[in-house]
Amino acid sequence: MTELDSPARLLSRYRHRAQREAKRPGRVRSIARRAGAKLREHRDQLGTLRDDLPVLLRLARAWARGDYRAIPWKSLVLLVAGLLYFLAPADAVPDFIPVLGFLDDAAVIAYVLRAIQTDVRAFEEWEAEADAARALPPPGA
Repeated sequence: MTELDSPARLLSRYRHRAQREAKRPGRVRSIARRAGAKLREHRDQLGTLRDDLPVLLRLARAWARGDYRAIPWKSLVLLVAGLLYFLAPADAVPDFIPVLGFLDDAAVIAYVLRAIQTDVRAFEEWEAEADAARALPPPGA
């Protein structure tokens, strides 16, 4: 990946589509579902992506369900653009190339995580609170 192909530049090709897709929760859910399936299918080849991508998938799914809407629009669009990039089979380095195929995907996902890290942290805090609330016994139990 050259300087011209920085993660921000690679993502720029997906932002317009991401803006359209992010307006439709069902489309965001579908994108997250397909990205989750690709993650499971290629888990052994993904390196750090297999650790970094799940939080973005959970965030996209929670937003699509309407459970979590505290993410700013700009961050949501960047998240969707990152997932669209991950799903593209013929991106900067085609995914079928052994070892190298997912390096650009990892760089793009790392870029998205850094760019929206405050929003991801807020989501993880919300998620932990929601999990803790579900673990509490019901009132009067």
